[in-house]
Amino acid sequence: MCGIAGYIGNKTISLKKIKSTLDLMRNRGPNKQKYLIYKFKNINIVLLHTRLSIIDLDDRSVQPFVDNNCCLIFNGEIYNYIELRNKLKRKNYKFKTTSDTEVLIKMYHEYGQQCVNYFEGMWSFAIWDNNKKQLFLSRDRFGEKPLVHFSNSSGFYFASETKFINSLINTSLELNFNLINKYLFCGYRILHKNNETYYSNVYSLPHSSNLIIDENLNKNYYNYWVPK
Repeated sequence: MCGIAGYIGNKTISLKKIKSTLDLMRNRGPNKQKYLIYKFKNINIVLLHTRLSIIDLDDRSVQPFVDNNCCLIFNGEIYNYIELRNKLKRKNYKFKTTSDTEVLIKMYHEYGQQCVNYFEGMWSFAIWDNNKKQLFLSRDRFGEKPLVHFSNSSGFYFASETKFINSLINTSLELNFNLINKYLFCGYRILHKNNETYYSNVYSLPHSSNLIIDENLNKNYYNYWVPK
């Protein structure tokens, strides 16, 4: 279990706020905490990651992981990463780690957004493509790994847990009393009927979905997989 969080928009998030958010994320990733900031025009991109080391314990696999002008933060595990790494090696890709993280980002280089079609595993991740100036978010087929998001006038926030978003926006999110009342009345049967959470305007990215945010902050959601 790792922790991810991020932001894209016209707001400048202070280093103090970034570091306090990383401290809050430590419960999901006690082994390493790191962040990266990108800027272009009037847009700021902040990517935060806390790592629970499982595959390739060396610091060379620490995230945010940068490769070929793209930056990845990733929570989860790609089960077939060894097969995919061998596939990429046959296409003359070179690797500096033995992690599934590097395999993931190189699969993105090779296949773009369609890379998720090759993955067997569980994941929530975000890739900032500094070449295309777009943010690519994805969640695994069955939604095993959490990914929630929130938008306001300053931009788009996302994270593994709502409290990380709450920390970055530096204000209190409003409770979603409508969902709370439904849960108290109907119990667990009311949960996961849609993408609402217990906080207003905070939503889960649907399972088996990708989200693309371009340099103008336009959003494009789509399902990459539907069970047959």
